[in-house]
Amino acid sequence: MKLKYKILALNAAALFIMLLILGPIIIKTSDNYNLLNILNYLQSQGEYSSFYIEQYVLNKASNIFEVPSIMESDSSYLCSYLSKNIKSRVQIFYGNRLLGDSEEILEDNVAIRPEVTETFKGNKAYIITKDKNRTLYYATPLNIDRRYNYSLAFIYDLKDADNIKAQNISIFIVTGILAASLSVFFSIIISGRITNPINDLTKTAKLLSQGNLEQKVEVSSDDEIGELASNFNHMAESLRNMINQLKEEKDKQKIFFDNFTHEIRTPLTTILGYAELLWKTDDIDVKDKSLFHITSEGKRMLNMIEKLLELSRLKRYDFQINKCETNLKEIIEEVCDSIHYKLRRYNIDLKLDLENLSANVDPDLFKQIIINILDNSIKYSETSSIDIKLHNENGIKLTIKDYGIGIEPETLEHIFEPYLKGDKSRSSSIEGWGLGLSIVKEIADKHGAKIEITSGKNKGTEVVITL
Repeated sequence: MKLKYKILALNAAALFIMLLILGPIIIKTSDNYNLLNILNYLQSQGEYSSFYIEQYVLNKASNIFEVPSIMESDSSYLCSYLSKNIKSRVQIFYGNRLLGDSEEILEDNVAIRPEVTETFKGNKAYIITKDKNRTLYYATPLNIDRRYNYSLAFIYDLKDADNIKAQNISIFIVTGILAASLSVFFSIIISGRITNPINDLTKTAKLLSQGNLEQKVEVSSDDEIGELASNFNHMAESLRNMINQLKEEKDKQKIFFDNFTHEIRTPLTTILGYAELLWKTDDIDVKDKSLFHITSEGKRMLNMIEKLLELSRLKRYDFQINKCETNLKEIIEEVCDSIHYKLRRYNIDLKLDLENLSANVDPDLFKQIIINILDNSIKYSETSSIDIKLHNENGIKLTIKDYGIGIEPETLEHIFEPYLKGDKSRSSSIEGWGLGLSIVKEIADKHGAKIEITSGKNKGTEVVITL
């Protein structure tokens, strides 16, 4: 069943249950209210009638002992008189005997009703009976001069109350039908407002699944449906961005493997060439030279593979770094000592300005950052001097600056991509694979550190790492 019809069915069921519960309650409450008004009316008339009868009898009697005879003779008259004003049948009882009746029906053996019997105890009482129509019987004690105990009874026909009750039932049925019709009408409108945007979402989602990524859903309200449509559009936009990123990543991977193939071809060609030469020559010097180049190129390939494995390991989501409180000054000095001979070979001066600072880092990985940055400066920058500065300025900052040929702007934008070595005209003559800064970026990200590189052609390069 579609959502639209489910909403209609739920609304209809809810309305039916509500009418089923509220209908009898409302009708019963209204009927009880009418009966209470009638009962209050009879009570007030009972008090008035009792007072009237007592005054009538006492005024007519010359002495108190004449009261029984007057009541015996005038009860029917009194009942008829009171009945005209009260619009109810009136009866007067003395004990179990009926003395007067406004309908002038006097019988010797009248069954005494329960409400009349209750007046013998000095109580007021009423009962409601139902034959064809309902009838209310009300009785109240009638004390004359506090000596003679009589009972005054009203028999009130409730046909007017029954008519009102029947009218209320009819009104409720008509109102229920009208309410049901209006409920269905508005349910159709409301369900349409709810389901139409959902249908649009469904159609758009289907188009997205078919590859039409430019589809959007119109946001026409600020309620939950509008929020859903807005979130759907954000999701679609994120999906488009992710797919574009995947395409870019795919292109990068293609470039990566193209470069990898190109870079590995040279040492493999060298190794194969010298290996064939070993088979063909008996010259000891040629063999020594061939073995030297085979070993050298093999080490280069091994170094590249190790760096690729290191980069792959760093990119894993579950890679864990082992941080501890580390003296950064000591780490930097240790690295500088280890590359002392390489600096001398390239005639590079090293200037240190180091504060004695510590930070929570992985010592081995942080050392790798420094080694890779210095290695890049030594190999690619053609600098004569490198400055290393460690200071605390809005966070611990490590600055490594060279004064070499610098990096062109178009290269600087992609500086952290693998197999990038700046000036391509020099790449073939320089040993290396362009993986060092990619590893540096991954390590910095793992530490939550910020790395910035500023450079310009023939202006040198400055690398700033902020912890």
